[in-house]
Amino acid sequence: MDIRKEIIRITSEYFEDKLDFQKLSNASKEFKSILNVICGQDLDIEEGRKDIEHGNGKALGTFWAALCLDDLLRTRQFIRGIDKAIKDKRKKKPIHILYAGTGPFATLILPIIFRYQKEDIKYTLLEVNPFTFQILQNVISKLGLKEFDIDLVNNDATKFKIDSKNEPDIIISETMQNALAKEQQVPIFLNLMRQVKLDTIFIPEKIELHLGLKKAGIPSEELQIKHFNKVEKVFEVSKESMFPQKQSEKQSIIKNSFPKKKTVIESKKLKGFNQLVIITEIQVFKNEKIVINESGLTTPLFIQEIPKNLKDSLIIDTQYQISSEPKLEYKITLPNNV
Repeated sequence: MDIRKEIIRITSEYFEDKLDFQKLSNASKEFKSILNVICGQDLDIEEGRKDIEHGNGKALGTFWAALCLDDLLRTRQFIRGIDKAIKDKRKKKPIHILYAGTGPFATLILPIIFRYQKEDIKYTLLEVNPFTFQILQNVISKLGLKEFDIDLVNNDATKFKIDSKNEPDIIISETMQNALAKEQQVPIFLNLMRQVKLDTIFIPEKIELHLGLKKAGIPSEELQIKHFNKVEKVFEVSKESMFPQKQSEKQSIIKNSFPKKKTVIESKKLKGFNQLVIITEIQVFKNEKIVINESGLTTPLFIQEIPKNLKDSLIIDTQYQISSEPKLEYKITLPNNV
């Protein structure tokens, strides 16, 4: 079996414009099966399940990182977004791609590698977990990718220093959970984007957190986009928001400090809704997006039941905090008459 041809055949479904969930599911299972064979290592062991804790978030254990492939829409949209970003930069050769947080299989870039001439793209694959990195090295070796320009680096992406003579044109990092909780997506973005030119493409381009409301009376298994209402955006990760033109705003971002936000929701806007939620939406690249409930990354986070007898406004103070457990901190003020 020609593994390269098999990977191209199987992963071609990710590039189809028409979304067919059954075909996508079948392709994902085949892709995962091939990767597991190439890997030749049981990931479901203590070393594979252990997350690595940092002062600014955690890096997933190898077993959990490998499971990300099962998130169908997430995988499809990121692969498509990366491919479109490469085409956006195609005038330059070679394009340099930095992939931070590869997991054991470099899942999001592997379907891309065999679709381009080896002279067109050079890759830096950056992974902090030593066990994950060991498996990544084995996978790259078994796929016979030595003739490609691939640099494997075992390092923390939140501290990694980019060579100014070898700046990436595209940076990829999907190191997040819904509501940007627990993992290192934000500090990775800040560290890497501070070191490159503003025309560098970061994948995903934009992540937005909104306060929102869930309609009452809808069973969880039946929830759809239409059952949620976005109230106000409270945090955004993007070049425009994190690296603004105003110098005063830049200074706060340099210190990893994000502004506090106060949201007031009037009682009349709460009618028909029974829960306050944090909604995550992702713009991977241009029109490749992941919206509410399409992925584990965009599953709304339920934070407060809304009292039925609420007659006054609901006040929510929010601020994103980078810590050993990064998250959107919130304080909800309920009226005294509840």
